[in-house]
Amino acid sequence: MGMAIGIDLGTSNCTAAIYRKGKIESIPIEGRKILPSVVSCKDDGRILVGGAAKSRLYIDPENTVASSKRFIGDPGKVYHIQHKTLTPVDIAQEILQKIKQEASSYLGEEVTDAVITIPAYFTEEQREATKKAGERAGLNVLRLLAEPTAAAIAYGLDKERNQTIMVYDLGGGTFDVSILKVENNSFKVIAVDGDAMLGGDDVDELIVQHLLNKIKTAAGSNQSVQGSLSLQRIKEAAEEAKKELSESDVVDISLPDIFGIHIEEELDIEIFNHMIEPLLHRTIHKIEEVLQSAGLTKREISRVILVGGSTRMKAVQEAVTEQIKKPYIADNVDEVVAYGAAIMAANLSVPDLDSTPVPIIVEEVTAHSFGVDMIDTSDHRLKVFHLIKKNTRLPCTGATIGSTLRPYQPSIRAGVFRTESIMPAEEAKLGELHLPVSIRPYHVSVVSLFELDEDGILTFSTAEIAKGSPLLSSYRKNKEVDLQLLHSMIHQGEIVPQKIVIDTKKTEV
Repeated sequence: MGMAIGIDLGTSNCTAAIYRKGKIESIPIEGRKILPSVVSCKDDGRILVGGAAKSRLYIDPENTVASSKRFIGDPGKVYHIQHKTLTPVDIAQEILQKIKQEASSYLGEEVTDAVITIPAYFTEEQREATKKAGERAGLNVLRLLAEPTAAAIAYGLDKERNQTIMVYDLGGGTFDVSILKVENNSFKVIAVDGDAMLGGDDVDELIVQHLLNKIKTAAGSNQSVQGSLSLQRIKEAAEEAKKELSESDVVDISLPDIFGIHIEEELDIEIFNHMIEPLLHRTIHKIEEVLQSAGLTKREISRVILVGGSTRMKAVQEAVTEQIKKPYIADNVDEVVAYGAAIMAANLSVPDLDSTPVPIIVEEVTAHSFGVDMIDTSDHRLKVFHLIKKNTRLPCTGATIGSTLRPYQPSIRAGVFRTESIMPAEEAKLGELHLPVSIRPYHVSVVSLFELDEDGILTFSTAEIAKGSPLLSSYRKNKEVDLQLLHSMIHQGEIVPQKIVIDTKKTEV
């Protein structure tokens, strides 16, 4: 039996940790606590991961990939580097292999198991892709754990008092906000919200655009800079400026010989805060939504915990203070998520009495609503009927019963949607399924079943129901599917469901 570790697979950086002998420790990777989430391919085909790859971002941007986590789960995204075609899953696999190898070397024992953290707002495609990357990297993925939940575990373990915590997690590429009730060592997620395309990368991009406008004015031309080495230098300068503004109120950005000119730009905190205000407003809107979902007022939040490197920005801390209350800022804001994952890994792996912490209970919720489209008999319009509602505790199931529209119909078609709306919009469609049914002179009934596991991965099943089935009588009487009866009938072979692979090619990630 190998060792179990916690891994925070971040958009910008990764960290790993282990819980042993009652203590949590960071696992250094190449001697550092943080591994840049960057992969580069050299001319000889050798693949570099981490710091060495990040330094190549500025000398060989065409063959180097950063921030690929933003696209994990998107089947249309590919990277063409050095005659290789890589997907975001391949990039994540390379990073996780590097972490596994370095951790095994540091710990002096083979690392076999891991809890990998993910944004709470990840879709099931993004979750499946992350799990696949871990498995391909040779890891037994014990569990995918939401990043805010991991942070709450690291913060709240053994605090011995009940509290309602809000975790505000702004990383390099994603934003999550979660509300958890912590009672002793039980972590119950009440509500989650977030934005999978909002993070420090967007802040960097605003500074990049600001600098490009200055260059354009100075140079008097509109040069194409995409993919150029100069653009990479500007991106590097923008990232550094953002970091410096977390410490001071003004930063000098110096770019000698950039597109044939010299840029010396002073960026002060007021201009910077004004630039990032729209991004912060998006996070505040999500805070309001998650409080509403949880049915709580801001006064009922015991503590706000800031997680993710981007929360070092003063404007973030001020916005959270103004909106809810003065937040708690962990000393190790970059490592706290990996710490929580390490505690969870120690709990889930085969217990070694020496190294297992107090047992913890984690209850998570789904970040999205799922449904199927059916004709509403009241107004004969096509609508989405939600089988699983957002913020339902995981694992969960949901089912509904529909029927063919006319006698002698040979099959049914149903669209599967991830949406909060009842209107079946194309961009919210996960796929379409077709189920052959018995051709009868009457309407044939069909049950649809969604099952979401603890990792938030969705399985869809559907089956025809016989005319006199007790499931049908129960549904007509109670207006809801008796899930216990349904599972019992499946178990006994009275209902034979067909599991359908949803075509996710049209999925918006």
